[in-house]
Amino acid sequence: MKKAQFIIEVVVTDPDSNLPVEVSMFKHENGGIFGIDSSYIVQEFDDDEQAIIPDPFSHNHKQNVILKGV
Repeated sequence: MKKAQFIIEVVVTDPDSNLPVEVSMFKHENGGIFGIDSSYIVQEFDDDEQAIIPDPFSHNHKQNVILKGV
């Protein structure tokens, strides 16, 4: 399973609602960078639980990635 390291949290404007959204940015071990809505991480994973999501860079979309540093 691949890993992605937390880099920083940024605030962006949702283009639909025009409201601010906090986005956690991650550096994938393959070199790519991706962001995920921070509220999703808070809602889906407990503090003592390892955050594992579908790998956004997986070609077959069947691999997962561990989010480190959240």
